[in-house]
Amino acid sequence: MGPKNGQPRRRLGIATQVFIGLGAGILVGLFFGEEVAFLQLGGDIFIALLQVTVIPYVIVALITSLGRLTLDEAKHLGLKAGGVLLLLWIIGLAVVLSSPLAFPNWASASFFSTSQIQEPAAVDFLKLYIPSNIFASLAFAIVPAVVVFSILFGVALIGVKNKARFVDLLSTVGDTLMTMTGFIGRLAPYGVFAITAAAAGTIDIGDLARLQVYIVTYVSMALILSLWIIPGLIAALTPLSYTSVVRAFRGPLITAFATANVLIVLPVLAADAKRLVAETDGKDGEPSEQEESAIDILIPAAFPFPNLGLVLSLMFVLFGGWFVGASVAASDYLLIAGAGLASLFGSTILALPFLFDLLRLPADLFQVFITVDVIGARFGTLLAGMHIIAIALIGAYAMEGALKVRVGRLVRFALLSVVMVLAVLIGIRAFYTYVFVAPFTKDQVLAGLSLLRAPQPHRVYREVPPETTPRAPATLARIQETGVLRACYQRSDYPSSFFNRHGDLVGFDIEMTHRFARRLDARVDFIPVDSISDAEASLDKGTCDIFMSLLPIVPEMTLSFAMTVPVIDGPIGMIMPDYRRREFESWEAIAAAGDIRIATTDNRATPRFLDRMLPDAQQVILQDNVALDALLTEDPPRFDAILMAAEEGAAWTIRYPRLNLTIPTPILMIPFGYALARDADPQLLTFFNAWLDNAKGYGTVDVLYRYWMLGELDTTREPRWSIARNVLGWLD
Repeated sequence: MGPKNGQPRRRLGIATQVFIGLGAGILVGLFFGEEVAFLQLGGDIFIALLQVTVIPYVIVALITSLGRLTLDEAKHLGLKAGGVLLLLWIIGLAVVLSSPLAFPNWASASFFSTSQIQEPAAVDFLKLYIPSNIFASLAFAIVPAVVVFSILFGVALIGVKNKARFVDLLSTVGDTLMTMTGFIGRLAPYGVFAITAAAAGTIDIGDLARLQVYIVTYVSMALILSLWIIPGLIAALTPLSYTSVVRAFRGPLITAFATANVLIVLPVLAADAKRLVAETDGKDGEPSEQEESAIDILIPAAFPFPNLGLVLSLMFVLFGGWFVGASVAASDYLLIAGAGLASLFGSTILALPFLFDLLRLPADLFQVFITVDVIGARFGTLLAGMHIIAIALIGAYAMEGALKVRVGRLVRFALLSVVMVLAVLIGIRAFYTYVFVAPFTKDQVLAGLSLLRAPQPHRVYREVPPETTPRAPATLARIQETGVLRACYQRSDYPSSFFNRHGDLVGFDIEMTHRFARRLDARVDFIPVDSISDAEASLDKGTCDIFMSLLPIVPEMTLSFAMTVPVIDGPIGMIMPDYRRREFESWEAIAAAGDIRIATTDNRATPRFLDRMLPDAQQVILQDNVALDALLTEDPPRFDAILMAAEEGAAWTIRYPRLNLTIPTPILMIPFGYALARDADPQLLTFFNAWLDNAKGYGTVDVLYRYWMLGELDTTREPRWSIARNVLGWLD
């Protein structure tokens, strides 16, 4: 249809175009999947173009806006904006600490993680916030330092005489930057399309299965805060209406959502905020000089402070504890609020690993966070944009004394918001408790593990074969002559030697045995032993040639065995009921507990260790893994904790997810190796040690350790699901 009555056709607004680009990108990504990953290049170009004006805008806006103020006005503005920021933080932390209400009672556990024994990276807060070299801060886009420099410069400019000409020059520069931003902003629909198409086409849907509780909770809370609580708070405190606030900023907020970057829309937020204030105040489209200065100061100044999007990401700390079966205690909530908020000044990249370490949660959870943050970051950025808008608008009206605090309306709004948040959280929990329950599958993963390589020819005895007769301890010459390596193994020694669900004998120690036998060009006879004492007797009688079960290399062990060189260095850990995890976080705290029951395996080293470290503890000696299995099935348990290697303990928590692994501090690392008879053939021991050194040097031990101990499974990734490939069959 043509134009009516000679009127030109009305063009779609930029906000509508961006929204269309967002929807089209999602559809294209879902349809073509990974085939449109190349569009990310277009998105990167768009983001880079938007970033061209951001840092200059922050500097110019802060300096010119502060320079126009008097010292009293600057103090007044800082106090008002600080009050708004504190209120928003309180709201965000209240939502975060309420989020466990949404987590269902699902069983959970995980493989051992080396991050549990790693020192966290130090955060250089001085470099982050002190612009000792402003040119370096500009070169590396250290925004907090740039903002601090600009504020210091602007405040100093307040007391400078004859500053008008300089301020006017910077104002001209600012206007030019805004014009540049407008030119680039016209590309937003295309940039948003490219970014969302690439993201929708490459997100690994399979990774999101068990993580959906966090995703649904985070997205729900982010939307409630962005679209209800913050706009409602602005409407309750200022002359602005809820509808006008949401409508005025939908364009830049959609752009921020699509790009997951609020920094690039700061100039647009400032322009839209001035326009909204002017329209509401009826000033012919022009805000007052005081309002304009307040907005120009507050929008860039608010950016370096933790926004609600970042605050809401602290929810993942609580979720992470639930996810790995180590729920964060309510007594730690104040620690999360205080330490978490302070560390967020360095972004989630610094805050989350710091909190994981502080709460003794696996640092590998941060990699899980990165996976789900592909989705969460966009909703967090939407919330961050609305957070900055709230500070700018409420602060601007506060500067003019135009806040309208209607107590009754504010109380009703607060009560309705609390009810809404609680109802959504409890509703999410009910859904995942009664409608959709994600099964605990880590135990099936552990039970389904198979050897990485084809095994050597072998026989597995589940009982000691009757034809085995005593003979002298093994020699290398006899093994090479007979072509048979007889290896003793422990049953149900997870994850080192156990029978998987297919009935095959597998595990770290078993695969190491196959690799060693391949070097000897020998067949393997696997002979079971029930305990370490049984293994000692079997080696001395010649029933087996080597004991392929990792043992601590300590002086006491040399009284029973000839120990090999270390195969791995592992930490000493404890497993206990999940709710008692915090009681066993340090050796000092455990020793102070006094008369507690510590279960341990039957060997000479562990009782001596407990006598030294925990002299008042009762030792419950377990003869074998059958006894351990029986002990773990009891409820209530007859132990307070079980002492074992941390890697082994993690595997047992997978079998019994109501238990949790703790590695007490200071972390004690012990070398572990294999054993031969006390009077073993020196040539065999030398040969074995040389092979172990080579296996470590060639990376064999590392590969097997990552697979069996850390659960880094060697799976081939299939192409991402897409309509074109999986529904229509257009792609191979």
